[in-house]
Amino acid sequence: MPDLKQEWTDKITAWRESGQSIAAWCRQHEESYYRFIYWRKRLEPKQEKAGRFVELTLGTSSLLLSCNGMTLHIERGFDRELLRDVLSVLRAV
Repeated sequence: MPDLKQEWTDKITAWRESGQSIAAWCRQHEESYYRFIYWRKRLEPKQEKAGRFVELTLGTSSLLLSCNGMTLHIERGFDRELLRDVLSVLRAV
């Protein structure tokens, strides 16, 4: 019985080198698209989405930040250490 992990690792490598879409590669090689996706997810390391930072400057008014149902209301003179701690906890969740 062939080593399925190695077999699918080789197939995924061949797909990457082909430059084709997954669907086109699977059609050409008579592979199940859904099986390909299963093995790709199983074998490739999970990649975290890269964060994107935007520089913010506080004017005379407050700043309201909302993300994923959470809202931070930041006013001039805020405690930077407290904000750093809050963001650290949110990152860990």
